[in-house]
Amino acid sequence: MTPGPIPGNFPWPVTEIRLELDGLEIDLVKVADQDSLLDALIAKGIDHEDVRDERIPYWADLWPSALGLSRYLIRNAVVRPGQNALELGCGLGLPGIVAGKLGAARVVLSDYLPEALDFASKNWMKNLPVAAQTRLIDWRNPDPADGADLVLASDITYEARFFAALPQAFRTLCRPGGRILVSDPRRAVAQSFFAELPAHGFTVECTPVEIQWENLSRIIDIYRIQPE
Repeated sequence: MTPGPIPGNFPWPVTEIRLELDGLEIDLVKVADQDSLLDALIAKGIDHEDVRDERIPYWADLWPSALGLSRYLIRNAVVRPGQNALELGCGLGLPGIVAGKLGAARVVLSDYLPEALDFASKNWMKNLPVAAQTRLIDWRNPDPADGADLVLASDITYEARFFAALPQAFRTLCRPGGRILVSDPRRAVAQSFFAELPAHGFTVECTPVEIQWENLSRIIDIYRIQPE
């Protein structure tokens, strides 16, 4: 597909991707040049709120951890009929879309940045016949009203500054009897976070998933987390 302006709010050229995950086909649209978004952020200047809060546009790329979590959902029958799912820090929305295709009763795609939600919503509509449900969520201030039976998050543990807020976010956003699935590409910075979760009152199990992406084999760890 020739890159062109995305319909709606964005002037950035986009590209389309077709994924095949264990027999499930997913179509995604993403920004063709993520560096242009970073340049636009830097151009706002060091005193701009977006720069001070380090709102780096990581959402604009498709990350291996999203592929690993999606493959895990497909292979392990995690999504059950009647479940509500919430994707936290959804970016392009791949795991949430997979949950919808696997039969979740309701999926909410959430992110801290509205640009991510616009792309995730477009991607949802490319793959599913029902309207997308999106929500701006800052996990530093979680709202129990946003809770779900299944909380999905791919590669949200890439910076230590997030770690203090995440245990409370997990407890607030995971309904009683539910579970949280977090995928991580074995980042060294994240190991202490997962190791310390039991001290915060969670049970944690880890399963590695192998994926092929950009001609490389990668191992993604899937953490199954449940409040005790």
